[in-house]
Amino acid sequence: MDCNSESHSYTIIFILGPPGSGKGTLCKLATDRLRTPDHHYIHLSVGDYLRELCDPAASCEVKGFNHDEIREHLRESKLLPADVLIPVLEYKINSTPKEKNTTTTWLIDGFPRNMETALAFEEKVGKPVKIIALECKREIAEGRFLRRSRERTDDPKRFDKRYGEYIENMRAIREHYAGIMNTVHVNGDRGECLEKFMVGLRQGL
Repeated sequence: MDCNSESHSYTIIFILGPPGSGKGTLCKLATDRLRTPDHHYIHLSVGDYLRELCDPAASCEVKGFNHDEIREHLRESKLLPADVLIPVLEYKINSTPKEKNTTTTWLIDGFPRNMETALAFEEKVGKPVKIIALECKREIAEGRFLRRSRERTDDPKRFDKRYGEYIENMRAIREHYAGIMNTVHVNGDRGECLEKFMVGLRQGL
């Protein structure tokens, strides 16, 4: 199902996985390999985008947008409420320039993290055509998470909190999207994981 408006058409794929599963890395690599002259793939890391918006100089023309609110939620590793997060994502998608005579597929990684935001996104933006769920052994995911250490607070305690939230919230998400969810195991090296990820993306499209 494509999401359409007067100015653009696009397809949405959600990329889910525990912290340290490699969502962002795989999406970045896949967008380059999948791109064709008439079909563009765009990677949107929700976490990275929110971190960008913490900068007071960042532009986001969303009514009531508050840099400090986003910064506080990220600092405390709390989930943003749907009424804050969804307008921001909608703005990002709709404000991104689209080339003429091309189809766009968005790979949105790290989203949704709960059913509240999933349903709100479907209502305001559109429904995904596919969900890719990355599965990774906990010890491997934790090792990757700690090595990348994007923030000073990225420590074992924060990993445990985010990993636990992911496992708990995925139960409802898996049930809701059961018909369009592909599971990809990503315990190997980058090349092996990318090949499996590419197969998962192409299945059913």
